[in-house]
Amino acid sequence: MSKFEVIIIGGGVVGSGILRDLSLRGVHSLLIERGDFASEASGKNHGLLHSGARYAVNDPESARECAEENIILKKIAQHTIEDTGGLFVATEEKDLEYLDSFLKGCSKNKVEHKEITVEEALEREPFLNPGIKAAVWVNDASIDPFLLVVSNVLSALQNGADVLTYSNARPMVENGAVTGVETLRNGKSEKHFSEIVINATGAWTGIVAKQVGVDLNIRPNKGTLVVLNNRVTNHVVNHLRPPSDGDIIVPHYSTMILGTTSTYVENPDNILPEKEEIEKIMKEGVEMLPIVRNSRILRAFSGVRPLFGEGSGRAATRGILLVDHEEEGMRGFVTISGGKLTTFRLMAELVSDLVSKKLGATAKCRTADEPLPGSEGTPPLLEEIQKRFQINSLTANEIRAKYGNLSLEMPQKEGLICECSLVSRAEIIHCFKNLLAKNLRDVKRRTRLGMGTCQGQFCIHRAAEVMVEDLNFSVSEALKSLSEFLDEQWKISHILEGDQLRQLLFAKVMFEMVGNIRHRGESK
Repeated sequence: MSKFEVIIIGGGVVGSGILRDLSLRGVHSLLIERGDFASEASGKNHGLLHSGARYAVNDPESARECAEENIILKKIAQHTIEDTGGLFVATEEKDLEYLDSFLKGCSKNKVEHKEITVEEALEREPFLNPGIKAAVWVNDASIDPFLLVVSNVLSALQNGADVLTYSNARPMVENGAVTGVETLRNGKSEKHFSEIVINATGAWTGIVAKQVGVDLNIRPNKGTLVVLNNRVTNHVVNHLRPPSDGDIIVPHYSTMILGTTSTYVENPDNILPEKEEIEKIMKEGVEMLPIVRNSRILRAFSGVRPLFGEGSGRAATRGILLVDHEEEGMRGFVTISGGKLTTFRLMAELVSDLVSKKLGATAKCRTADEPLPGSEGTPPLLEEIQKRFQINSLTANEIRAKYGNLSLEMPQKEGLICECSLVSRAEIIHCFKNLLAKNLRDVKRRTRLGMGTCQGQFCIHRAAEVMVEDLNFSVSEALKSLSEFLDEQWKISHILEGDQLRQLLFAKVMFEMVGNIRHRGESK
């Protein structure tokens, strides 16, 4: 049994942001996540730091929130962001009908933007459709959501917070009040008490609310995305039209992420992409970047948005839902939902203000001004990183981009494990020892291990060896982690074709012959 002032259910970007905000105010808090941090919608998205332009016409409140938070995050979370800028491009004459309202919406909602000539757009991005009719530069960027979440958690831990991952949580109710949560972890049940429980479970918000007898109109909305093997644009590219399927391309490290779709689902669990969604996304991508038709699909994935209110998936607001359920007769229970990854910090501030007031805590929010770990100071020189870890300049640059001023805090271990994503032995050890990783799938989220061209085929066994040789895991534990990693990689085989399908099938045969490792559900 343990006692806290606040317990947060949900270890995505909003939950981690709340944990950090409250810890900086001196509120003793516990975050509970049923899987790994950012393992659901917070890690299954474009990785787009919105400028607000996408919502400038149809959702002005969300546009203003994104525009303001974009500037703040570029200040406090530099090490998680590549400040690419973005282009909205009109590919057809009918798109020009949207241009005037788009420009007015951006101006009205203080979204940084600039109309540029077609010639300038093509000079910036030579692989754009040469037939584009108009272009507008906006303040978009790409962001690493996994590092963002882990950085928030690290900051919170430094300020006295606690976390539990891989723990199922269920709120406890007594006499019309939520008194804490009961967790189930590794078959062991434990009770944790608190004055307030915050429901920050995204698409599962309505499900958790029902557990305490509260009804919320949260509508889980599936979005599918496609990862391509090559990066041919340095800007985020958006289709200049009202928000629709497949109209965004985000450069992300050495890949590009295309999407997304919008489909309501009954159950947000175990969502997988479908071939029809992939085909539509690729078709739309080709319209903006014709070279996409020659790119290889590395993988696809689906996340689930927590939408609320009326309207179709595209028409539904991306605004913020904050509910104090005491007004409905359920004390000690607060829900925060909706929003965007870009607005997570604002969402955390709003719910932390409410909770602090209820607790009588007077400290103010500091998250808009205090940098996250990794963005707190000047990052080391590349030469220092190269020398410490005996790696090449490309890998050193990758480490500095991901960890900023914390780059030299990793253990002094030499060697490169994942050549596609430039993941070093030191990084993998660092993830287990300092970044709360429990298995190789967690390491993947923190480092991009196995996210490159080989999709883990030639590196995951090396990473498993690191677990045994450097971290004292048993061989059976490392093999279990390796098998779970591969199972995750292989479950999208139904949407692959061509070279990528052949590569996956070859990997299956290779691991079966060498290690007797098969995809879950296949007979041995």
